[in-house]
Amino acid sequence: FHISFAQETKRVLFLGNSYTASNNLPNLVSQMATNTGDVLIYDSNTPGGHRLMNHASNTTTLNKINADDWDFVTLQAQSQETSWSETQMQTELYPYATQLVNAIRANNTCSQPLFYMTWGRENGDVNNCQYIPWVCTYEGMDDAIRNTYTFMAEENTAEITPVGAIWRYLRTNHPEVDLYSSDGSHPSYTGSYA
Repeated sequence: FHISFAQETKRVLFLGNSYTASNNLPNLVSQMATNTGDVLIYDSNTPGGHRLMNHASNTTTLNKINADDWDFVTLQAQSQETSWSETQMQTELYPYATQLVNAIRANNTCSQPLFYMTWGRENGDVNNCQYIPWVCTYEGMDDAIRNTYTFMAEENTAEITPVGAIWRYLRTNHPEVDLYSSDGSHPSYTGSYA
């Protein structure tokens, strides 16, 4: 009696900024695949602070989208822009999310755009708190981010990697696990692994 498992190979392009670049997340995911007997072929473009509007006109991003028949292309927005006011997101976020999804599908109709749902900052967003009160706490900011990523995925018939939701679960049920680096924003190694 013999059980065999087929090795899976997936091609993934990671688009984002320092949240994706931290702890070399693409390589971390690749190592996880290797450890389960699978193969992850990946590339990334993760300039610091990049928003989806920046990626939508970034030549490197657009060339990388067109460079392969990706199985998945992750779209990670700037960490604050997904918690802003609806009015601001309608002009500065949603159109660019759609533009990137359209570019991904124009390259390969079988590619799955994957919105990389980020998380609220450890103690909320102190810089924007005075303008948009819901970001004053981690919970408020995290709720806004989750709603925005859910909306973008539904609007674009795309998938979500629910990283922020996993962080919320861990923060609630395992508060001893430190997901954040010292800045209270970027992921620690454990946070990237989660």
